[in-house]
Amino acid sequence: MAHLPLQGVRVIDFTVVWSGPSVTMYLGDLGAEVIRVDNPWVFPSSTRGLVARPAPEMISMMGILGSAYPDRDPGEKPWDRHAMFNMHARGKKLATLDLRKESGRELFLALVEKSDVLVENNNITVLEHLGIDPETLHKRNPNLVILRLPPLGQDGPYAGYLGLGAHFEAFAGVTAVRGYADSAPATTTSVFQMDPAAGATGAFAVLAALRRRAQTGTGEVIALPQVENEMLHLGEMYLDAASTGNPNAPMGNRDRNYLQGAYPAAGDDRWVSITIRSDADWAALIAEMGNPAWAADDRFTTQAGRLAAQDEIDEHIQSWTSARSREDTFHALQARGVPAGPLYDEEDVFNDPHVAARGMLREIESAHAGTYRYPAHHWHWTGPDLKWEPISGMGLDNEYVYKEVIGLTDAEYQQAIDEGHIVEGYLNPDGTYV
Repeated sequence: MAHLPLQGVRVIDFTVVWSGPSVTMYLGDLGAEVIRVDNPWVFPSSTRGLVARPAPEMISMMGILGSAYPDRDPGEKPWDRHAMFNMHARGKKLATLDLRKESGRELFLALVEKSDVLVENNNITVLEHLGIDPETLHKRNPNLVILRLPPLGQDGPYAGYLGLGAHFEAFAGVTAVRGYADSAPATTTSVFQMDPAAGATGAFAVLAALRRRAQTGTGEVIALPQVENEMLHLGEMYLDAASTGNPNAPMGNRDRNYLQGAYPAAGDDRWVSITIRSDADWAALIAEMGNPAWAADDRFTTQAGRLAAQDEIDEHIQSWTSARSREDTFHALQARGVPAGPLYDEEDVFNDPHVAARGMLREIESAHAGTYRYPAHHWHWTGPDLKWEPISGMGLDNEYVYKEVIGLTDAEYQQAIDEGHIVEGYLNPDGTYV
């Protein structure tokens, strides 16, 4: 194939936070032209940072997510410098528009006429309140594929409930099965699994709808409830609970069938994970440990016996791992065919030779944040390299979107400026920049 799969497809990104923007990021990677529409009069918290312009004293108090600016410096345009946004903004055209105004609504619908896909993950009432519900959108463009990512669906008693991934992954049961057996549920930290899970599934749903559109000639409305998508990741646990009547309790790093754990290694807060799947794995581990006398216990000759005595075995294993580097243990056990791996922090990932060799991190330039390494796409095929373009800034692509895509004249473009649609940052109620 001489071109990317979605070359010639235009996607409107009307999304917030992480799940929706991830969908459009993947579509952009595959060659689509993604146009992100931001309202300059309404700052979307948790999408471009926690607040539009944090005071210096706030940075140290906002935690790892809130303070994720280069060198913890918000700069002149914090909304274009925050990692929460830049992580998924690569290659997108960034335009501004106030949909609360009738003129803004008409401009948006004019863009819809020129587009193939619209992705949104707002509250279920937002499109309807703005006058751009699916029926209205399809009147202007019957071929449009619309992907909606409501947390809990379009109907039902909880449909309108608000929240972020941390709330809804708990709703799906994910949080209840994470953590340690002896820890309180309230101490379980969030992992935000729901967002990237919805991103991948949502992108696949759009691809399926575009394929169907090529066969039928008509668009689609896809409703993908994010909680229902997240529940698929716990399928075997739901089946087990339904068949036995017992809920699944958190097991920490352990497994029902394998002898498994995370063990301390030499150094400050260094850990290595090890999994023993079978008698062969056990024999290989014991051989690497030098065949210690304690391992000759008859209780340890079967997997069932080892699982029953895991607390005791873990003490022996961690005595061994704590005297070695996690890398030494990792490579030695892998050489013997035993699943093992080091537990990395971010700096470790940046310095890992396998990550570098696979191209899992790639440098990308941002209009306002500089050049940094970001997680890259991992798809490999015989066609051209997937798209990997610089990160734009808010409103920097307005002229392209309004004049070249929509087709406004210079006079019409100036009118959009005068009406407060076309700017390059967030605005106060009086029209001044934040």
